[in-house]
Amino acid sequence: MKSFDETERPTELLRKLEEHRITYSQLVVESGGLAVAAYRVARARCRTGSLTSTLPTLRELAAAATEILNHVTLTGFVPDASMLASECEQKGLVVITPLSRRVA
Repeated sequence: MKSFDETERPTELLRKLEEHRITYSQLVVESGGLAVAAYRVARARCRTGSLTSTLPTLRELAAAATEILNHVTLTGFVPDASMLASECEQKGLVVITPLSRRVA
């Protein structure tokens, strides 16, 4: 699996995961951790949905992380969605986050 599978062939990446031709553990290792692996799954799902997008939202990133964690046993601390998004952004991967509301 190549790291551009989720951008150039997103359906193929998702199919490989579904058919167990690659494991979620392999995806996490190849991606260098949960945050980037979740980003890759979320981005692939965004590109194959009915309303396509190239950037996942915080909610989509969290859903992808949950999907991965349902298939992989990770030891240690599991970060929340905002921490995953911060890690992605530190690596140059943009995540759409909700707007902050200011109280007047």
